[in-house]
Amino acid sequence: MKRKSLAAWLLVCLLAMTACGMPALPAGEQEPHAPSPRPVTCSAVGELTEQNARAERYQSPSQPVEAYIYEALLAEKSEIDLEAYGIHKDQIAQLYTDIMNTHPDLFFVEGGISYTHTSAGIVVTLKPKYSLTGQALANARQYCEQALDEICAGVDETWSDFEIALYLHDYLCLHFAYDTDYEIYDMYGFLSGGEGVCQAYTLTYMQLLSRYGIASDVAVSQSMNHIWNVITLGGQPYHVDVTWDDPVPDVPGQTLHSNFLRSDDGIATTGHYAWVSDLTCSSDAYESTFLSEVNAPFAYTAGRWMFADGTEREIYLADFSTMSKSSLLEIDGKWLTPEGGSYYVDAFCGVGAYRGNLIYNTPGEILACNLQSGVCVRVDADLPEGMQIFGLWVMGDTVYYNVSDTPNGQMQTLTCSLAGLADYLRGDADQNGQVDGRDVTAIRRYIEGLPTVCHTGAADLDDSGTVDMRDVDILRQYLVENN
Repeated sequence: MKRKSLAAWLLVCLLAMTACGMPALPAGEQEPHAPSPRPVTCSAVGELTEQNARAERYQSPSQPVEAYIYEALLAEKSEIDLEAYGIHKDQIAQLYTDIMNTHPDLFFVEGGISYTHTSAGIVVTLKPKYSLTGQALANARQYCEQALDEICAGVDETWSDFEIALYLHDYLCLHFAYDTDYEIYDMYGFLSGGEGVCQAYTLTYMQLLSRYGIASDVAVSQSMNHIWNVITLGGQPYHVDVTWDDPVPDVPGQTLHSNFLRSDDGIATTGHYAWVSDLTCSSDAYESTFLSEVNAPFAYTAGRWMFADGTEREIYLADFSTMSKSSLLEIDGKWLTPEGGSYYVDAFCGVGAYRGNLIYNTPGEILACNLQSGVCVRVDADLPEGMQIFGLWVMGDTVYYNVSDTPNGQMQTLTCSLAGLADYLRGDADQNGQVDGRDVTAIRRYIEGLPTVCHTGAADLDDSGTVDMRDVDILRQYLVENN
């Protein structure tokens, strides 16, 4: 049998998951988002009728009306018979809005509706409108699934619901922008266009959370013209407003957390008011922690969560089991003013993660620090003359970093590769140039804390950021199948 390279074999046998994070960039205090238009408007037009509607009655009247309408919309019905439910025409617009606000997969259904009703005001037939149908809808659904898969590829299966909710929150803030033209309200437009208003953020976050069984409802404020999520963790509901945690105008690499996992009282302190929700958020479990004060995204690698605090000039480890932070390293270097002779007090450092390495920047360098070995190396990155680095983020094998002469200047985004950090033979833990049983021994001795030569990058075969018995099992299986 022809022997495959371990790298090729791993591509077939493993699903590698890499968490990407974007670091904080310098910015002044962010103003709250301007309210967006009402998430869904139902411009319902009644058509008086004394006869039964001609729409096909295809569901039992005993089915809850919300589920009945939802399933009819999924089936792209042009008319939905509602006579058996006794819904008054004054209720239909709100009912329809509630359905649209809690079902992200109805992105192809337009907000405006029309209906027929009896002289007593009882709705007989609902007539929805669709922006996509047939093959165009099938293509859009496939695109959404692929885009959601890409986002979820960074989720570690060992994470808690809290960690999943945090990662997805940060991902949306980092990779999407608020639509200041107020045109994109749905999940498909958001995923395909990279921007949207509050409803688009809310629905996309809801759909992502549903993949992990995390319940999500909504809070709607007519007075604010705004909508956001209410998610349940550990049996307790909390407010999460992803929209307001994404700065406007967009600041690449910055994520706020002042509206993440807040109680009713807590979310009120950030400017929310007069909302309606089916859930009461009474738990203040996260109110007095460091979480809401973090203005940078969290990065995960080697089993650890990290974030940068430019004001304190530190990169911290976050322990979510105790909701505490501890210093990992101090940010060296000073960001000088263009005139020279003085410098900015804050540090403008970003963090990312790559195969067990913490990636971060100083004013003039990008560094990779292996969290297991403690070895730090310089990443080869270009820096134009007169420029300094103001934050970075990692996507795949690429570092994106912003350069300018001042923290408030015009930022230019440059890229460099991290592939050189993995310039070694996968599985060759003892670095003798070949993959064999001696590497299994080297990895086992490393795990047991015994003296050995073990290259942690080469030994981390599942790209988890940690060398453990899963890597031993993978290597053993590879050797069995290729010898």
